[in-house]
Amino acid sequence: MTTLLLVLISAVIVVIFRENQSADNSTEVKVFSKLKEINPGQNFRLITQDKKTPTTEQPQISFCLRVPIILYHHIQPMKAAQEKNETTLTVDVKNFESQVAYLVSSGYKTIPVEQLAQALIKRQKLPSKTAIITIDDGYRDIYTYAYPIAKKYNVILNLMIPTGLIGREGFLSWHQLQEMVNSGLVFAYNHTWSHASLGSLSRKRAEAEILLAKQQLTSKLGRDVNIFAYPYGSKSDVVLDILQSNGFIAGLTTSHGFNQCDTAIYTLHRNHIGNAPLSSYGL
Repeated sequence: MTTLLLVLISAVIVVIFRENQSADNSTEVKVFSKLKEINPGQNFRLITQDKKTPTTEQPQISFCLRVPIILYHHIQPMKAAQEKNETTLTVDVKNFESQVAYLVSSGYKTIPVEQLAQALIKRQKLPSKTAIITIDDGYRDIYTYAYPIAKKYNVILNLMIPTGLIGREGFLSWHQLQEMVNSGLVFAYNHTWSHASLGSLSRKRAEAEILLAKQQLTSKLGRDVNIFAYPYGSKSDVVLDILQSNGFIAGLTTSHGFNQCDTAIYTLHRNHIGNAPLSSYGL
C-alpha cells in the first residue's frame, strides 16, 4: 500500500514538471520572437532621438586681423637730408623703394586708413597680408620721390597733412596734393592746421586746429576727411571728444604695434620705419 502511494505521488510530480517545462519553453520562444522584431540599436535611437545630431562642420572663424601701419616722414636722398639736418626722420629713396618692393613681392595689399577703420567698425575681415603706408607732415619730397615710387608699384599712400604748412617752403602745394589724391593712389587726412601738440591745448584752441584743417581739406580736395593723426602722438580726453563730436571715425597715434581686432579705433598703432629692411620691423 505504501509502495503504491509513493508511485502515484511520483507520477503526479513528473506530470506537473513537464507541464511547467512546456510553459517555460513556450515563453522563451515568444520572448525570442519578440526580440527578433526589434532592430539592433532601436532602443539606443529612441533614447537619443531628442539629442542634437553631431556635426562635422567647423565653427566660423571669429573676426580678427593684424594690420601694420608703417610711418614715414621724409623720403629723400640721404645726402640731401644731411645738408638740411633731416637725417633722423629721413628714409633714403633707394631704401624706400626697396621697402615698397618688398611689400609687393611678399604679397601685401596696401589700403587706405579708412578701409581699416571700417573693418574695425563693421567687424569685417581684411586680407591676411594687409599693410598701410602713412607719411606725415606733407613734405615736398613726397611728391618728388615717394609718389613716383607709389605709381611704379601701384601702392596706396596715406598722407597726414597739417594744412597750415601747405604751400610753404619745403612742403607740398595744394596743386601737388590735389594731383596725387586724384590719382586714386593717395589719400590725405587731418593732421591739424599748424602741427600743434594737442594734448596741452585748451579745448577751444584744439578744436580750432582740428576743424580748420578739416574744412580746408574738404574744400580743397572735394571729399569728406574723417581720419585724424595726432601730431607728436599727443592726445587727451578732450581731443577724443572733439573728434567723436565732429564725425571722425579713427585716430592714429605714434605708438608701436600691430592693429588687431581689439585695437581701440581712436588709438591705432603705427610703426616708425627707418632705413633697415622691412623684415626687421616684423613684416
